[in-house]
Amino acid sequence: MEIQFITDAQGKKTAAIVPFDEWERTETAKEILEHVYLDGIIKERRDSKPTVNLDDLLTAEGLTRADLES
Repeated sequence: MEIQFITDAQGKKTAAIVPFDEWERTETAKEILEHVYLDGIIKERRDSKPTVNLDDLLTAEGLTRADLES
């Protein structure tokens, strides 16, 4: 794999160019890590009491339960 860098006028690296297949693997890995992270949050909060109820959340967003059904 050959990585190329883009530099600014002072020679500081500002971006990297990587082969597309390497970028795809990186994106897939990030998605997997995100799912693992979210799974941990769900398991941690599964048995906890909600901090905001649905009606308060909807009101804060300017919605009602009827809006959910439409």
